[in-house]
Amino acid sequence: MAADTSLTQRPSRLSSHLFWYVLVGLLLVRGMQGVGAEPVPVNLDPSESPLTQLQTLLSQGSQDSSDPTTLLRMADLYFEIGEDIYQEENQKRQAFEKGSSLARRVLDMQENNAEAHFLYAANLGGAAQISGVIASALTVNTLKTHARRALELNPNHAPSLHMMGMMLEELPWVLGGDKEMAITYLVRATEVKSDYTRARFDLAKMYIKRQNYRAARTELLKIINEGSASPLTKSRQQDQREAQKLLDSLAIHH
Repeated sequence: MAADTSLTQRPSRLSSHLFWYVLVGLLLVRGMQGVGAEPVPVNLDPSESPLTQLQTLLSQGSQDSSDPTTLLRMADLYFEIGEDIYQEENQKRQAFEKGSSLARRVLDMQENNAEAHFLYAANLGGAAQISGVIASALTVNTLKTHARRALELNPNHAPSLHMMGMMLEELPWVLGGDKEMAITYLVRATEVKSDYTRARFDLAKMYIKRQNYRAARTELLKIINEGSASPLTKSRQQDQREAQKLLDSLAIHH
């Protein structure tokens, strides 16, 4: 869902472009499926592309499943595809709408499912941004409501912590922005999931925005050294490259 970060930066006037970055940390949220979630459905190879995984599930008729884990996996894949793979706006919108619909179905079955609240908000925000209504107070309140509910259900849900932090950072005060709390949420996200490199990268950017370069370097170095602790996914490798580039920039300018 983080200068700033969720992949980047932001108030006086809420810009749909800037708020989109909030959603992109949304998970979020890349690679964050599995934070408190159940195992990936059978017959899926995590090393395959999101499109291939989704096609596998669709070929199995999984869109008609009543299994929350399967539906949420599809919602997560639709979000990742809409965010990172599709370039044409209509395709992106359709992916986000399908993802939000799947997450909504899970909420109808299990209102107490934190992952469903998060993925509903993430996909809903993506579709709203494409439609040009992301800056509406109603949309913002809906996203915040679901992110907060996810955290009520699971205070350690890292993608929702990331999302809340980014919204508080990006939103103007009149819409509930709170830059102090924004840092608190991102710190918490990296505490509960230490290898959540995107949240850590956004946290480093927040520190830079506040001219706390020492803290920013600490976070960037943790990202760069991440590979020694666990295998790196492609998205984490990208985060590592971006962290190194930003660290090099700090060395030159600060």
